[in-house]
Amino acid sequence: MARHAPFRITPQAAAELSRQAALTSRPGVASLELQPGRCQSRVLIIRAGVVVGEPMARTDGMTLWARQDTANQLESMHLDHHHDLRGGGFILRGPKDVQFCTCGVAFSRPSGDAGPGQ
Repeated sequence: MARHAPFRITPQAAAELSRQAALTSRPGVASLELQPGRCQSRVLIIRAGVVVGEPMARTDGMTLWARQDTANQLESMHLDHHHDLRGGGFILRGPKDVQFCTCGVAFSRPSGDAGPGQ
C-alpha cells in the first residue's frame, strides 16, 4: 500500500496554535483528535497545550500530537488558519478525494477508508 504525504501545518496555523498554547502550561504543543461529525463523518478537535499520542507534525516551533489512527486519517492533509474581520478559524485542506464541510474541520474519506479507531 502506497503511503501518502504526511500531515502538514501552515505557518498561519502554527502561529495561531502557538498563541493558544502559550496560554496553557505547555506552550508549543497541541493534540489532534477525531470524533464523529455531523456534516461529514469525522470532525477534527484541536486541544492546545495538550500532548496525547505521538508527534505527527512540527512547524515554526509548534508540534502536533495525535494517536496513530488519527494520524493515519489525516495523511496528505494540512491544517491552515484563516482570519478576517468576521473572525477566524482552522481549516483542513487535502486531496481531491476527501470531502470537506464548509465548517472547515469536518471531512469524509472515500468509503474504502476505515473510520477513527477502526
